[in-house]
Amino acid sequence: MNGFSPYIIPPLLCLLTGYSLAIVSLIWGKFKKENIFLALICFWWTLLSYVFIYHNIENNQEKVMAVERVVHTLYVFAPAVTITFFQIITNKVNKVFILLCSILSLILAFFVHTTYYFYGFYTYEWGMIAKSGAAFQVFSAYAALSTLYIFILFFKKVRVEKNNVIRLKFYYLFISYFLSAFLTFTNFPAMHGIDIYPLSNFIFIPLGIMTYGVLKYRLVTISGVLHKFIFWLALSSMIAVPNIFIFILIKNNFNRLDSVRLLILFLVWFFANYYYFNKIQPLINQLFNRRNYNLSQMEKIFIKDLAMLKNLDELVYQMITMLRKTLNVEQVSLYIRKGYSGSYMDSRGNCIDIDQKTEKSLLEGTFFERNLIESEEELISSAGILLPIFTATGSEYIVPLVHQRELLAILTLKEKINRIRVKDNEIRFICNLSSYATVALANSVMYQNLADMKDNLEKIVEDRTALIERQKSDMESDIQLARKIQMALLPQNLPDVKKLKVAFRYEPIMGVGGDFIDIHYREGMDEYGIFICDVSGHGSSSAMIASMVKMSLHSWGKFIQHPAEAFIEIRNLLRGKIGDNFITAYMCCIDLKSGIITSACAGHPPMILIRKNGTVEQVKPAGKILFDLIDSEYEESKKTLNDGDKIILYTDGVFEARDSSGKMLGEERFIQMLSENSSLSAEDLCQRIYNETFTPEGNIIDDDFALLVAEYKN
Repeated sequence: MNGFSPYIIPPLLCLLTGYSLAIVSLIWGKFKKENIFLALICFWWTLLSYVFIYHNIENNQEKVMAVERVVHTLYVFAPAVTITFFQIITNKVNKVFILLCSILSLILAFFVHTTYYFYGFYTYEWGMIAKSGAAFQVFSAYAALSTLYIFILFFKKVRVEKNNVIRLKFYYLFISYFLSAFLTFTNFPAMHGIDIYPLSNFIFIPLGIMTYGVLKYRLVTISGVLHKFIFWLALSSMIAVPNIFIFILIKNNFNRLDSVRLLILFLVWFFANYYYFNKIQPLINQLFNRRNYNLSQMEKIFIKDLAMLKNLDELVYQMITMLRKTLNVEQVSLYIRKGYSGSYMDSRGNCIDIDQKTEKSLLEGTFFERNLIESEEELISSAGILLPIFTATGSEYIVPLVHQRELLAILTLKEKINRIRVKDNEIRFICNLSSYATVALANSVMYQNLADMKDNLEKIVEDRTALIERQKSDMESDIQLARKIQMALLPQNLPDVKKLKVAFRYEPIMGVGGDFIDIHYREGMDEYGIFICDVSGHGSSSAMIASMVKMSLHSWGKFIQHPAEAFIEIRNLLRGKIGDNFITAYMCCIDLKSGIITSACAGHPPMILIRKNGTVEQVKPAGKILFDLIDSEYEESKKTLNDGDKIILYTDGVFEARDSSGKMLGEERFIQMLSENSSLSAEDLCQRIYNETFTPEGNIIDDDFALLVAEYKN
């Protein structure tokens, strides 16, 4: 067994990298067909590494040849596996062609174990390599033709592919393949006696590029990778080379220096390196990474300007202008949500509608690229939902602006003018600007929403006020019409009867009301009928029932001498028509010849009888209110009127009036007022009570006012 040789390191790295990439491809790629074949390629292309490793640990050429033949038995199938992989990813699967390649590989596998394939070794300082025979030359031609066929697949696919990301993916795959093919073909000189180290041991480099392209599809170009590698190498060399050079110069003098000088030397050395890392290297970074530096500076400018912006329009303009100038894109638009709807509008008035599924998809990411989404063979549902938004906006990139899991706006960007995809540092720049703008946008949108809500509320209040005014006007017109109708139902021309002078006043609190007064008298009759009622409630509904009471009295002439029977007749006529309302009423019949007054009461305040001498009597025969659920018998009362006696009928609104302090007039005060003014005529007494109730100071009236005064003259 040979000692350790540095030439064993490349094949070891090749094996380590190849199998690592195969495992990553299978796990990350979720065992899709494309990724399975990629893992197989990683295995097949690293098979030769076993041979080179064995060359460095075994001197027996017979054993080495045995290993060579075993490995190449599998390795001759590499062209068939590679062709299958590239046919799958280009959707150009030709099963017959793959079968023919597999048969050819199988035939070559038989020749591997003969001298037609290998027949000895060339030995070099770095190791040994097998001598190729005729069968191996056939295999080499087979591999070269396979490479040419794969190049044709690549050329045709790239020529028709429009998706930039998919095109980039194929560039990664094919360039890495051609690089690996080139490295493998560098084995030929050594196999023909020319002392050149075979570069196929470095095949892990194109394998890494290939796997990166398949699994990431990111637009880090090959030149970008080389640029980063060279930049890292240059930075490392600028610190490593001087340190090594200085160390070589002074290492022989270490023993000659005392401890103090040695300490000073190391301190100077330390601070020189410290100064380099903190002062010089940032300048070098700025020099080599000018783009990153510029983006960082523009980001700082945007943050500074953000505090100076006055309104939402300035924020949108600043952000769009910054992105267009910095990234050199064709067009940038910021679609801001309108209120709490699913509609979003940009500064030019263009609108897009976002449903709940689309909003959920936008909330799941921070940056979406159209080509990247379209490049997936099996679109993820959440990503595919966004394609209509790309189409509607004509954009290539979408960035959702989210604040506290709420989608405030959607930033859309078209392609760069030079048609190059945005790089990772530019994506970070876009996302950073969006993050800064989101907070300002959230505050601005909140303020705008509050202002809109205020304006909308004022508009609603204005519209509602106008509507209420119209309805009020219509209602007042209706009430005035209803008032005219109701007043027309009251006695218009009181009969001129010498023996009885009648006066009344009626004032509803809502234009119309439920109080009602009626008189029955025909010329030549000896009886004079008086009726008053109070329907529960106020307004038009009570007035409607009062008019129904009026209609029920059309035939009360036949009951005029018997008020109790009249109430039973009214109750029967109104049964089922007054709902939950009830009626109180008082009816009396005055015999003009004898002065006898017959009265009946249906739960109404008592009739007040004021004698000429000022004596006051209250007359209230037994009887319950008129109500559907209550049946009642009504008693009749008879009293004799003398010359100058007055009868008073009224509703409770007369004595329930309150003054400005809230004190109610009350029944006692009402009777006292009647007694004190008993000498007045019926008309004057009625007017006096009305004036006391409706005072200029403004008494509080809570109920309809109805009052009737009749004075008997014998």
